[in-house]
Amino acid sequence: MKHIHISKPLLKQVSTILWLVLLSTVSACNNPGLFFANSLARFDNVTVIENIAYGKHTLNHLSVYLPENKQAHPATIIFFYGGCWGGCETLNKEQYLFVAQALTAKGFNVIIPDYRRHPEVKFDGIMRDATQSVEWVKAHIADYGGDPKRLFLMGHSAGAHIAAMLTLNEKYLSPDTYPSIKGFIGLAGPYDFLPFTDDYQKIVFGPVENYPNTQPVNFVDGTEPPLLLLYGNDDDMVKPINIESLNRTVKQKGGCVKSHRYDGLDHTDLLGALSIPLQTQEPVMNDLVDFIYYYSEGNKTCQH
Repeated sequence: MKHIHISKPLLKQVSTILWLVLLSTVSACNNPGLFFANSLARFDNVTVIENIAYGKHTLNHLSVYLPENKQAHPATIIFFYGGCWGGCETLNKEQYLFVAQALTAKGFNVIIPDYRRHPEVKFDGIMRDATQSVEWVKAHIADYGGDPKRLFLMGHSAGAHIAAMLTLNEKYLSPDTYPSIKGFIGLAGPYDFLPFTDDYQKIVFGPVENYPNTQPVNFVDGTEPPLLLLYGNDDDMVKPINIESLNRTVKQKGGCVKSHRYDGLDHTDLLGALSIPLQTQEPVMNDLVDFIYYYSEGNKTCQH
């Protein structure tokens, strides 16, 4: 059999082009890129338990992904998807199978919850659901072979904002649960985005006097769990001031934070880097896995 050698730069270019082409392709899914990424996700060695209720609302359900080849004390990653808190897209947990595949392949347990969003609820309702889902994981992950003291919060875009609020503002989680959060991973998250530029944001985060309480950067005190901030330099949805401000503030307060910025990736590409076509071509996957491995082992010194 004749083997054809394709250089890594060319392979990366072809994979990226394929991803971008599929982003513009019409499909049954309201986001073609997510449809394509999920179509490649496989769970042959993963136990999937879907639609577990963590609350009373129809959207208060989550899915659990458990790899057969776990770490000795597997960390559990709770992933929150975005969609402008409901202001620009209506997404659901089934559209992020590729995120679960990427992380379970590394031996981590993965939880992806749905949650209520605008226009049904405002910010407080969104955060109540997010809090409730994390409290469910803390109470029940041991039943699935996970360690309730090794939890990581992760999100993309508005989901990163939600996860950051849970990580930085201790009021949301119970005193028993909060110490179990070993780290935060934010992909293209808005952390310091006042003044609001979209009308729906003014509704979601209102009234006006509550605006400062919706900004994760305002709750940094230097004692929060370690943060990993990931950002694509071609992002035209979330401004770079968000990652710059949070990174700077955590360092000024003496906390642990590590940030990575990637040339050639935009708001969507950053998440797409976790899909099978790209997870071995971009450094995003390695950067977040290294972070989880390091802090799930109980390391107390900041990773640099």
